[in-house]
Amino acid sequence: MILGLQLLAVVFALLMVYFAFVNYKRKEINRVEIGIWVLAWTIAIVMVLFPDTLRTIAQTFFISRLLDLMIMGGFLLVITMVSIAYIKTRQIERKIDELVRRTALKDLKKTRVKK
Repeated sequence: MILGLQLLAVVFALLMVYFAFVNYKRKEINRVEIGIWVLAWTIAIVMVLFPDTLRTIAQTFFISRLLDLMIMGGFLLVITMVSIAYIKTRQIERKIDELVRRTALKDLKKTRVKK
């Protein structure tokens, strides 16, 4: 029997899949990214509907409470996302620095030619 909280979680996950699809149609995310998001939300739906599978995983790793497993998984997910965001930010910073340097050199050459 599906409880109210499970139903709410499934509806939320389906809504998030819809938002991912909308962003894909707007070309804000690519095929790989939508695939990852759909997979992630599908896994979330399976975890919500079949919590006993999570209990089995928790017992395999000698974790006594299911909430502890969920919290550990959340930490791993957040750390991964922050790391990826940091790497992407550094890449963008390097590109901006390179662009600013090239633009400054072009402007410097233009001002020297005019004099």
